[in-house]
Amino acid sequence: MLNNLVNRHDADRLLRKVRKLELNPVLAKLRVRGGARVVQHWSQVDPSLTEWWAIPSVIKRWNLLMTGDAEVPFPQYVAAKHFAPRTDLRGLSLGCGTGGNELLWAKTGAFSLLEGVDVAPERIGFATRTAAEEGLADVLRFRVTDVNQMTADGERFDVLLGLQSLHHFDNLDETLPRLAQLIEPDGLFVIDEFVGPTRFQWTDAQLDAANALLARLPEERRRLADGRIKRRVVRPSRMSMVLDDPSEAVDAAALLPGLRREFEVVEERPYGGTVLHIAFSGIAHNFRDGAPETLELLERCFAAEDAALPEVGHDFVAMVCRRRP
Repeated sequence: MLNNLVNRHDADRLLRKVRKLELNPVLAKLRVRGGARVVQHWSQVDPSLTEWWAIPSVIKRWNLLMTGDAEVPFPQYVAAKHFAPRTDLRGLSLGCGTGGNELLWAKTGAFSLLEGVDVAPERIGFATRTAAEEGLADVLRFRVTDVNQMTADGERFDVLLGLQSLHHFDNLDETLPRLAQLIEPDGLFVIDEFVGPTRFQWTDAQLDAANALLARLPEERRRLADGRIKRRVVRPSRMSMVLDDPSEAVDAAALLPGLRREFEVVEERPYGGTVLHIAFSGIAHNFRDGAPETLELLERCFAAEDAALPEVGHDFVAMVCRRRP
């Protein structure tokens, strides 16, 4: 309907919220606009255990596709291959959230200073406390700031990190060249990103593959946190995406072409997610126990995505780039 501006699933979700007397949060979102709604959305600091990143075997799969070794994470791989022997790098991480990714990068030992910036004060506060608890406060620092102001102030870094944050940036024709200004001439831009459909407008082939996978899962593995059974993966309406978070995947489909155009790609490692990301969404907590039968089922899921990737392509990619001269 109207290029999926709204769809029948919006009505279903609204009806469930009315039945559960959860209408006020929906109305509150309508009263908050633009950037303020983005900040409100990202003020939550508790990690979700219902999404694919909460499954340990999925993380090992990422490692395998990104680095060639299921036991070697991307930060460790990049530090050894692209940073060494430097241990004095100054880095900046965009949209750092609660700082979990930045902890991993700081622990590589490659940085004398790694700063994380974000728009949500609650997340910056959480990240700052966590860095102190981990004994990394001298290396790892966080602040609420506007990246545009940083470029205006002429700040420069040896390494710029875009870790699941760049797909929240719009106006990429202007934004990507501006981000390049934050990197020293011989510096690196390291990226781990969602580069799939804008506003999560999943392709028909992607939905077919995800729903075929979902149909092969036992019912107990498809139980959502509220007790309902996940029956299908659906394409969210554009209106629901904007109401939830106006920045989510706002121009995601243009991100990978834009990065290739604006930067020199040193290394590019796609790692799927086109099927698993949406099939596991909301039900990942059912795959975290590490039991043999769970691991066997996950391997079948991974094989299903591998079989679909030649047709549906990769929605996630890890990259190391340089500034163009």
